[in-house]
Amino acid sequence: MFNSKNEFDNSIKLSKKACLLSGIAIGETERVTFLLKLTYYFNFLWLYTDVIGEFFWLIEGIKLGKSLDELSMIAPCSTICLLATAKSLPILLNKSTLDSTIDKLRKMHPNPNKTASKDERFEREVVKESLKFLNSVITFMYVCCAVVVVIFSTLPLMMMSYDYYYKGETDLKLPFLIKYFFDAYANTKIWGFVYFHQVWSTTNVCMNIFAADTFFYAFCTYIRMHFRILGYHFENVVCASRDQTRQRMRKCIRRHQELIELVNQLETLYSKSTLFNILSSSLLICLSGFNITIVAETSAILAFIPFLVVSLTQISLTCFYGDMLMASSTKMCDAVYNCRWYDASPDIKKSVFLVLFRASKPCKVTAAKFAVLNLSAFTTILSRSWSYFALLKTMYD
Repeated sequence: MFNSKNEFDNSIKLSKKACLLSGIAIGETERVTFLLKLTYYFNFLWLYTDVIGEFFWLIEGIKLGKSLDELSMIAPCSTICLLATAKSLPILLNKSTLDSTIDKLRKMHPNPNKTASKDERFEREVVKESLKFLNSVITFMYVCCAVVVVIFSTLPLMMMSYDYYYKGETDLKLPFLIKYFFDAYANTKIWGFVYFHQVWSTTNVCMNIFAADTFFYAFCTYIRMHFRILGYHFENVVCASRDQTRQRMRKCIRRHQELIELVNQLETLYSKSTLFNILSSSLLICLSGFNITIVAETSAILAFIPFLVVSLTQISLTCFYGDMLMASSTKMCDAVYNCRWYDASPDIKKSVFLVLFRASKPCKVTAAKFAVLNLSAFTTILSRSWSYFALLKTMYD
């Protein structure tokens, strides 16, 4: 039978699968959690053999005097690998907080089978609207990540096929410029393993970013949804019966406190990764745009256009959801003020005043307390990206 738990779990199904493949267990037994944690650390070591190799390639390129456009090819790849780790590691280390947040939201989710009363019909409309937008965003992010993985994974093979078809011969190519302690092109077996190694590293990075970001989108969507529902209940909290009014008020205040606690848990999960995300996004956008406009190779342009789109989409959606969360929490003030508090008893009026005072302080996710995650932060990132891009262009010219 379809119920609220099914509806909630279906909305985060892709996020949980991405976490599972990354090595992060959501709601699993201790034995499974331990095995998946080993998988995470294995993926971590697997990925950072490539990241360290990219670093050594960059050092060697600087020593050999390679041009700025050649050196800039590797920087976005290394940066996004670091970003993926910065996003997934806090979730792994605070898995109990993540499980607690999911459990609370699952229990709070309105039951889709109860649609008889006016209040329940309103709740269902809010849920339907919220989930429709959330599912669209998650699907879009899934497609974007899949496109990036496919392009970066298949582009060298397409280039090799093109060379062989028109020239009759071809050189072995890899998705990324990485310096290994051995010759990756010594024979086809070694080359094949290295190729698979880089493809899985790309997939792992995309899974980590997709899982962390879509969980954030889902949490913000559900918290905003509950703020809207709570606002509706606050507007109708005062009724003819004083005892019933007190009961409704206690229930609303308790739910408000639960939502504030959920936002605090969200801050614990995403505060540090948000700081790195804000700092790195300007660099990712700048370098991706620079590679697209400067590098003459068609393959590089084809690779970095989806890379740029994903970088812009990822940070814009993150800031958008952070801003949406803030706005929904402060809208509680209007809802509380619009209730018939003037017809209530003095103790209810006092409670209304206290709720208004707390609701005036926005619930927010910060970048380790240095900045607030909202649309203003996104405009700052874009402005900084343009400044870096203009500086690079001037240096290159």
